[in-house]
Formats: sequence, C-alpha cells, structure tokens
Amino acid sequence: MQFKNQYPPQKVSLSLKNVSKIYLQRNSKTITVLDNINIQILEGEIVTILGKSGCGKSTLLNLIAGFENSYGGEILLNGKPVKDISTERIMMFQESTLFPWLTAYQNVEIALKMAKVPKHQREQIVKHYLSIVGLFDYSNSYIYQLSGGMKQRVSLARALSLNPKILLMDEPFAGLDITIKKSLYKELLDMHKKTRKTILFVTHNINEAVLIGDRVIVMSPRLYGIKKEYLIDVPNEQRKDNLSIKNIINEITADLYDNA
Repeated sequence: MQFKNQYPPQKVSLSLKNVSKIYLQRNSKTITVLDNINIQILEGEIVTILGKSGCGKSTLLNLIAGFENSYGGEILLNGKPVKDISTERIMMFQESTLFPWLTAYQNVEIALKMAKVPKHQREQIVKHYLSIVGLFDYSNSYIYQLSGGMKQRVSLARALSLNPKILLMDEPFAGLDITIKKSLYKELLDMHKKTRKTILFVTHNINEAVLIGDRVIVMSPRLYGIKKEYLIDVPNEQRKDNLSIKNIINEITADLYDNA
C-alpha cells in the first residue's frame, strides 16, 4: 500500500480484527450493528469513515474509545487490547463539551488537571496547543464569547494536550456552516503536519471525507460493515477541482446510494 505522505507511517497504530457488535433487546431478539470489521490504521494516518446514518460508524468509534467494552473480535492499540477508556484514545464530538464559565485556557488546563499533570508543566502545554490551533490570543476569552468554529478549536487543543496515541473525531464539524468548515479543515491538516497524530474521523459528508483523509472507508448498513476502501493519493492542497478527486467522489456517491 502506498501513501501520499512525505512522512510515511512506520507501523500499525490501531488494528481491528473481526470486530462485531450485537445488541440484545428486551424481547431477547438481537440487533447486529457491526459484523466482521477488519481495519489497520498506521501511525500518522488520517482515516475517514463514511456512511449513512445507521451504518455503525459512530458505534465503531465508541468501541475504539472504550465507551463500550462488550464486543466480538479484537481492537488493539499498539498491540494492546482496548477494553476501557484511556487518554491514549481521545474523542472529539460534534458538540463541544466545554465549560462556558471558564476561559479557553482554563478549558484546556482542566483536562491536564484531571490527568494529574503537574502544575509547573501545564502552562507550557496549554500555550503550546492553543498556539497550534491558532487561539493563543484568545486564551483569556470565555467560551460564550467564542464562535462555534473557535469552540471546536478549543476542543481540539484540549484533546491534543493529553497527547493521545490516536484522536477520534465523531462528526466534529457537522453543525457548522461551510465557510467555517473549510477553515477548520485547514486548521486540522495544519495541526496534523505539526503533530503527526493518528486520526480516525467519522463523517457522513463525502466531500469532507475525501478532502481530509489519506484513506476513506465506506460503510454499509446492509453489510453491517465495510463496503469499500479508497486510497486518496493526491496531496491535500491539490484536491480542490482535481479531476481524479472528482471521480473518487462520484464513485463513493454511487457506493452510498446503490442500496448495498
């Protein structure tokens, strides 16, 4: 497998082997959400997971995050089984989970306090990650004073401050207008160049998936899993109006709407 990155990933970061998720209902009937999922994500990759509502993409992210620890198969991070929540796997949600009565600085710092990071180290870490997301000048602004896009950037700084092995993003830009989204795509990709974090990004937006991802994994509710995988070998900065990218978007659109 080839990667467009000038810094190719060196080893497998996250491995899913025959992962399944079945829910038991009160009437003893079962609902299959995921079946036989096999994915390998390499260090430094951005992988986007795309699919219609109900295809299991958010459930898959929750399993990787450790929010649910009952599943079939194996989920391994750096070779170790995933069975519980950990700062090695940090989730960023669609709605920012920030404290409006605290400043941007304090919202990032509180995660470090909970992780028992010593006080003398916290200031440097907070300033570093607020700078990475372009919000250093807003350190002392309260959350209610910030725009929706800026709030998500504070959430991103807070997630990164814990130095996770993998950043999990569950439709983090879904509630924002297109202009803000485009700005955040750039922020995310700039951050990725600086930190080389492994990112798993869930979305239902085809353009978003193709613009951001090194790979796009298309999921199907009928298959309870993966239908197809696309390698995006065009550099991010060259994807706008690129003919091969348009062709990939058309193929993925057909995949999503052929009812399979």
